[in-house]
Amino acid sequence: MNSGRRIAEGGALLALYCMLLFITIHVPIIGTITLFFLPTPFILFAIKQKLSWSLGYLFIASLLTLLIGSVLSIPMTLLMGATGIVIGLCLKKDKSMATAFISAVLVFLMGTIILYAASVLLTDVNYIEKALNMIKASAETQVNIMGSFEQAQTEQFKTQLYQAIDLFYTLMPSLFVLMSVLMVLVIFLAAHPILKRFSEKPLKWPHFRDLRLPKSLLWYYLITMLLALFVNTDKNGFVYMAITNLFFILQFFILLQGYSLIFYIAHVKSWAKAIPVIIVVVSLLLPLPIIKTVIRFLGIIDLGFPFRENVKK
Repeated sequence: MNSGRRIAEGGALLALYCMLLFITIHVPIIGTITLFFLPTPFILFAIKQKLSWSLGYLFIASLLTLLIGSVLSIPMTLLMGATGIVIGLCLKKDKSMATAFISAVLVFLMGTIILYAASVLLTDVNYIEKALNMIKASAETQVNIMGSFEQAQTEQFKTQLYQAIDLFYTLMPSLFVLMSVLMVLVIFLAAHPILKRFSEKPLKWPHFRDLRLPKSLLWYYLITMLLALFVNTDKNGFVYMAITNLFFILQFFILLQGYSLIFYIAHVKSWAKAIPVIIVVVSLLLPLPIIKTVIRFLGIIDLGFPFRENVKK
């Protein structure tokens, strides 16, 4: 492809990105949706062009961001642009969907952490800690309101509330990871129909029912569970935070494997497609831990035993 055609395509995709960025910044409700389409122009450009051209495209897009938004909008362009370029390069080199997805998650996660650290250094404000302090202040207000009730109930409510806040702070690294996974997943879903229509390198989604995580994940889960049960550590220490976050992430993947098994059983048994979807929605919305425990148990069975083969027979 000659330079003139590259510039023409780049200009068209820049115009598309500027339009999406303008809607994202200035149109509140619709902007929430267009946010996930921002990496798509970068994906389309990176599929056809060299990495150097893609980086130049990102640089020009950052300059145009100043005209559409402000300096505060540049981090969003850098984050979404870098994620889109990584996805495009993986598709260009015919990498697997798993490789493209994991690479995009890592880039998005690192970018989020860098941007957050930079904001803390520049403003000298830890926004997460500030938000948690506001929650604690609100909790104190609720405890004072409950002062007229029985003292035991008030103390129990206060203890549970503070434990939840401390757990949220402890699980912050895991929440960053999960947020990155969910954001990249929605980005993939948003880009899928556009790439299918305008690119020779569409996203080839495997069936969710065919998801098979590594069996070693089960051993990591069991070892982490034993460490959580028998290793006494300071709740403010690094070891406790590491074990808690690792256990939380592994539980998430075990739960994901359980959902995959449910979809597989529904496919083999020719159930209505709505049944596994309803099971997932109900398990996520209802505050009943027993449901998620059962699904995690299915995930453990799926990883540790040839359960799918028996279901198929």
